[in-house]
Order: sequence, then structure tokens, then C-alpha cells
Amino acid sequence: MLRHDHKPYDFFEPNRSLNYGIIILNYSMASLRNMLTKEIWDNAIIRGCADGGANMLKIYADERNENFLPDYISGDFDSIDSNVYEYYQSISSVDLIKTQDQNATDFTKCVRVMIAKQSALNHLLVFCSLGGRFDHTTGIIHSLYALNQTYPTLQIYVITECDITFLLHANRLNRISIQSKYNGKICSLLPFGQAAHVRTEGLKWNLNPTQELSFTKLVSSSNSYESEQTAHVDVCTDSDIIWTMTYTCNKK
Repeated sequence: MLRHDHKPYDFFEPNRSLNYGIIILNYSMASLRNMLTKEIWDNAIIRGCADGGANMLKIYADERNENFLPDYISGDFDSIDSNVYEYYQSISSVDLIKTQDQNATDFTKCVRVMIAKQSALNHLLVFCSLGGRFDHTTGIIHSLYALNQTYPTLQIYVITECDITFLLHANRLNRISIQSKYNGKICSLLPFGQAAHVRTEGLKWNLNPTQELSFTKLVSSSNSYESEQTAHVDVCTDSDIIWTMTYTCNKK
């Protein structure tokens, strides 16, 4: 079986040479303060903001008194503050790209722009929040599933104020590395798309394929790891499924 390695903490370790982009969504301030450093920003090969995410980035850059300039800002520009828009408009290196498609989220449209600019991208870090409006939360989860259909080789990690969320792929061995100073204690397997039969190794409460994960039967929320020495978790699933894991904040 084909193995897919997920190593989300590698991006937050110093001196790592990795191919990744960064997108800032609206309501992302807590995740920026927790995990985004200037080194992580500068090491990305491309950086973008989705509409109101530009407000968050400008506030964060001013707080830190550091230069966090995106390569582009995209959206219908109904969320970006006028003074923030004018600030970035005055900087020639920042592209302002208006995207009108109302059938896609700002997140999805921002990813489309990024891939058009950098087609060889392997990984994407998305700073946002999943703890605010529920429709925004479901929109982000929907985008993870939809973007996987269009860009199946792009690994997207959604970084919120307390956890990292990403899609595990069907019909392969998903190996999730968890040995890091950032790793928290809680993880979950959530079958948003459709029912899934899942086998795991490395969890406190492992799953086997005889159990069906679905929102009418069983979800593996608030799970944990087998021990503090567990190096990775293996997950095999017959349907794409959401994995989420808490992290320990990087206090800067």
C-alpha cells in the first residue's frame, strides 16, 4: 500500500529546507501569534492573504514591528479594511487580485491563485480559526475536501489557535509524525465527507475496520496517543477523513 507521510511540525523547526506556501485567512490572529515566525514566513516560496486575512497580517506585522509582506491578496475585497487595502496597494511587490466566483470560498479562490503562480507547490500552511462562526468552519472543511479533488498532490495543513487539521487520504497508509516539542495530547478522526472504515496504530483508543465512522454512528473525537514515546500514528481509511491534533503554543 502506498504510504503518505504527514510531518506538520517540520515547518516550525529551524533550518528546514521545505517547499511550502502560506495563506492567511480572516480571524487568524491567535494562530499567527502562536506559531508564525519571521523565519517561517521568509522560508515560504509564496505567501498570500485571502481578503480579510490581509487585515490580520497587517495587525500582526505592526505588533511585531517586522516586515510580513504577502506576494498577493485575493478575494472580492468586501472584508479587507480600506486603509489596509490602500497600504498594500502602495507596495508594488504585492498583487491585488479580485476574484468574483461566489460559488467558492475565499480560501479556495486564494489557493487557485497560489497554484497558478507556483504550480510546483508541495505543501500549504493555512493560518485561520475554526472556533468562530460555524459557517466559516464548515466552509474551510469543505474547501479541504474540494481542493483535494483538484490538487491531489498538494498537502494542506490548517493551523488554528489550538490545533492542526488536515485531510487523510483514502486507500493508502497515512503516517502522521507526532514526536515534537509542539505536539499536544488530543487528536481526532472525523468523517465529514462520508462514512469510513478505519484502522489505526499508535492511538490510545485504536480503531479497526469493523467499526464504521460516521456522524450517525461513531466519531473518534478527543482521542489521544498510545504513550509519550509514540513516534507516529498510522491510519488506513477507505474514505478521505479529517484528522485534527492539538499543539503546544510556541510562545515568542
